[in-house]
Amino acid sequence: MNKIKYIFLSFLILTSFMACQNDDDVVVQVDAMVSEPGDLLNEAFPFSKIRVEGQGLSDLEQIVLDNRINVSFNPTYNSDKSFIFTVPFDITQGSRFGMQSITFITRNGSVTKDFEILRPLPIVSGFNPETPLVGQPATINGDWFYDVTSVTFDGNQINYTVNSATKITITVPATATTGADLVVTTPSGSATRFMDVSLGFTIVNVSDFDGGGERISWSSYGDIDTFNDNTTGGPTGNYATLTWSGANTNGYNGTSGGGGANFLSATSTDGEKGYIDLDISANDIGAHVAVQLNTIGGVNYGYNFIVTDTNWTNYSLLLSDFSDDYGYGSNTNGDPDPSQINEIKIGVVQNNTPNPTVLNFDNIKIKYME
Repeated sequence: MNKIKYIFLSFLILTSFMACQNDDDVVVQVDAMVSEPGDLLNEAFPFSKIRVEGQGLSDLEQIVLDNRINVSFNPTYNSDKSFIFTVPFDITQGSRFGMQSITFITRNGSVTKDFEILRPLPIVSGFNPETPLVGQPATINGDWFYDVTSVTFDGNQINYTVNSATKITITVPATATTGADLVVTTPSGSATRFMDVSLGFTIVNVSDFDGGGERISWSSYGDIDTFNDNTTGGPTGNYATLTWSGANTNGYNGTSGGGGANFLSATSTDGEKGYIDLDISANDIGAHVAVQLNTIGGVNYGYNFIVTDTNWTNYSLLLSDFSDDYGYGSNTNGDPDPSQINEIKIGVVQNNTPNPTVLNFDNIKIKYME
């Protein structure tokens, strides 16, 4: 009987020992690290969610990236065969791009694999100021400005300082005369955004026909056939369209957003420094355009010109070139006082123009060089 007891006891001890051995023999294995969303394998962009697949992954205790960064994870989603974590990226903690190790530590052991953090493309979201002055500093706002290799404006290299991953300081070229594409390049690629520039002008948006500007609601008068101040499309959105089809009952026509407060300050009095800017397209070369101002000091001012290109074209009309009598008659230069302008009218010169004349216009601004 004692011998039987001894054999039974030995069996229990051996069984318990083998069970402990089985616990110790659990293999921790990682078969794949898949980026979600997408299907990148063993690589991902910063802040992507990663699904780790394998076995023996229960009781996850720690994730260490690049031998120095502890990675947070939610143990609720941890099972024996998978779990999820988010790729961290904090340059102050030593985060970097490229191939690096990642170690998963569980109660039963650990496993180390190679993992690559990919470089996102740079992002340019805007500028401060929105329309910087030529020759002056400006800030490029965006993200992923790491290891910037160049910044160009209008295809030319410009000086820059990378302040952070989200800000770059530049100096707008003093030779710039108009807006152009600004391009930020890093080892991952380039980001492009159009940057408008100011030549030292005060710029007032009179009408952009997209709901912005000092004069939003436009109407027509005289021998206009049709007028629509909300035509879809245009260089930057909606635009205005007027049609003159040969009527001559009044002998004149036009469109206007109405009058109101003066656009410029009382000190902006030099016609050599003021401009009316607008975008124009027409149905036919030879369309005769009339740009007129409100009466200033008892004088009616206008500037008439003939379209030479049916495509959208930007015109910048010097105010000192505006003539009296709405640009008709003697056409002597009237040199209107820019500070007194509160209304701009657009129409068709009814003689010496195609019939019909369809005139499209957009983005009317008045600007004054300070």
